[in-house]
Amino acid sequence: MGMSKNLLLHFFKGIGAGIAIGIGGFFFVLMSYALPGEWGKVLGSLLFGIGLLIVCTFSLSLYTGKIGLIYEGKKNLTFYLSLPVMLSGNAIGAVGLGMALHFALINSDMVPVINATVASRLVFNDFPDYLSLMVRSFLCGFCVYMSVKFFNLAPVKPLGIFGLFLFVFIFVYAGFQHCVANMFYFGLDGCYEGFAFLNVLLCVIFNSLGPIAGVALFKIIPGTKGK
Repeated sequence: MGMSKNLLLHFFKGIGAGIAIGIGGFFFVLMSYALPGEWGKVLGSLLFGIGLLIVCTFSLSLYTGKIGLIYEGKKNLTFYLSLPVMLSGNAIGAVGLGMALHFALINSDMVPVINATVASRLVFNDFPDYLSLMVRSFLCGFCVYMSVKFFNLAPVKPLGIFGLFLFVFIFVYAGFQHCVANMFYFGLDGCYEGFAFLNVLLCVIFNSLGPIAGVALFKIIPGTKGK
């Protein structure tokens, strides 16, 4: 396959991945609305994993699921070029789905829940807020890497699916920040302020660094080195 066709494929698969993560994000919002309080957060965090399960099952191009390959030593020009292409596709899919649902739900009772979900991602008062965002984004990148890795390496598929949902639950419930999920949330809320773009930029950077910890961890786990 030529480079241009490969990049085009990653672009469209990136759109699909953005939509899938948006679906997971909408499950989280929906459960937060249907079950206010802790149970809604728990169930929403679990159901968010459906989005990443779709990505992994259909081999879609999710930037945060692929960036870790760099730290595994994959050095291929086409792969490096594909990363911004798939991230662009992720943005189109996630924001596009968010915008569509925004207009569908603009007069619904879900608006306060949507506003609260976005507000929790846009707290920038001083340096500790920025530091918190960076750390939570880094940890999210680590969790996504671990989710995808367990899904691919598990000796039996049910175990891989369990590992995927476990790490997704951890990062969603803990409030770690995922760049593509946030793109969806901002589109859902109709929020296009400068702080939203800054949030996504920082999330992309530190989501990209998070897999370093995952790669290092797998190098010390017996039987997984080099996989």
